[in-house]
This record gives sequence, C-alpha cells and structure tokens, in this order.
Amino acid sequence: MSQQDTNPGLHLRHSQQSRLQKAVNAYKQGGARYLWHKSMRRSLEQWPALKRRIVYADPRDYWTLRGGSEYLAEQEGQPARTARSRWLASRIAACKPRSILEVGCGYGKQIASIRTAVGTDVQITGLDFSPSQLALAQEHLKSDSNVFLIQGSGDRLPFPDQSFDLVLTSAVILHNPPEIAEAMRRELLRVARHWCVHNEDTDTTYNRFGYDTAAWYQQRGLNLVEAAPIPPEVFVGSDDAAGESARSQFCLVRLR
Repeated sequence: MSQQDTNPGLHLRHSQQSRLQKAVNAYKQGGARYLWHKSMRRSLEQWPALKRRIVYADPRDYWTLRGGSEYLAEQEGQPARTARSRWLASRIAACKPRSILEVGCGYGKQIASIRTAVGTDVQITGLDFSPSQLALAQEHLKSDSNVFLIQGSGDRLPFPDQSFDLVLTSAVILHNPPEIAEAMRRELLRVARHWCVHNEDTDTTYNRFGYDTAAWYQQRGLNLVEAAPIPPEVFVGSDDAAGESARSQFCLVRLR
C-alpha cells in the first residue's frame, strides 16, 4: 500500500496539484478563453441543456477553441473513430465520385480515409469554419496535392450549383441549431451533383441537437437509397459499441 493510499490529505493535495497543473496547461495552450471553455465543459457535465447554451452557444467559437493538438490526440486515440472513418470512406468509394466536398472537415481525418479508399485522381475539397481545425488539416494533408481546404460556413457554401459529384457531412449538421441545420441541408443539395452522404447522430446532448436526416430527405421526396444505423461491429474497440451504433444514422441520397 502506498503512502498516498494511507494518507487522504496527501491524496487530496495531489489531486489539487493535478487540477492546478491542468489549468496552467490549458491557459498556456489557449489563453483565458480556452481555460474558461474547458472548465465549463467539466463543471457542467450534469446539466447538458445548460452546457449547450453556455459552452456551445456559438459552434464556430467552440470548434475553434477545441481544434488544437489536444483534440487531435483525443480523436486519434479512439480506434472506433478510425474504424468508422474507414467504413464511411468505403461507402463513399462505392459511389465512384470524381469530385468530393466534405463540409465540416475538421483536421482532415475523414478526408485522409477517403483518399485511401478512392485513389489519388479524385479531387477532394474540405471546408470548415474553424481556423484552428484547418491549420491542423493543412499539416495532416500537406502531402496530398489533390486536396483543397477552404474556410467557410456550411450554411453559405462558396461554390456554384452542382459543383461536386458527392457532398459529405460527418457529425456536423447535428452541432447546429435548427435554422442553421436547415440552411446547411439546402446548401448541400444545391452544390451536390449526384450524391449526398451523411453520418449524423440522432441523440441530443450538450453539443448535439439530434436530427433525423433521413426523414428530412423523405419529406422532400428525394431518392433515399439507404438510411440505417452504422453496424455495431464498426465500433469495436469503443466502450459503448452498441450505443454508438444505435444513435448513429448513415444516409445515402441519390440526386440525379
């Protein structure tokens, strides 16, 4: 038995020092705003609706603050996220697009998986509103000369009608309030030539609004080729593979 186990006061001091060091590290990483943001994420765990209003009031601000090396390490450290990314890439490759737009590309994880699945000839464009996420994507994808990264908003896409064979979102629409989510879906339809593909969870949390994307397309009479949860075996390695599968929704829509 260690000294710390037999001395509650010593354990408390270690915990306090650990919390203090984490606070110092957060301040060094992103300044006072990042420290506040991170502390609110921790302290409001039990009140997701309040957390969404306070921490996630501005999704652009949230993802700019989250979009750093810590977030990248967190995501890359989850094997289930990588398995999901590869599964999505294989479904996209089956559509045989010659050009792809990912709206909300983040640091480029999904684009890298898509590139492996479709080969080097397919042009891929990534758009994100977070400069910190795009900075990581530039580094992550710098060896790929057929990837183009653009800062912009999904509800006002800077592209002409039918610019891309396939348009993709992965856990992006769900982070936006209803009026922005509606504008994003319409913009995705506008710039897509043949396919819209979505991975969007349906549950509501502190930073997710939870939408039924498949129902949105069905209500408009569009050709919904597939709408189903991502299979649980894709999430092997997750602490909650069945739960991740149950709240996921994969949608594949053929336009023309």
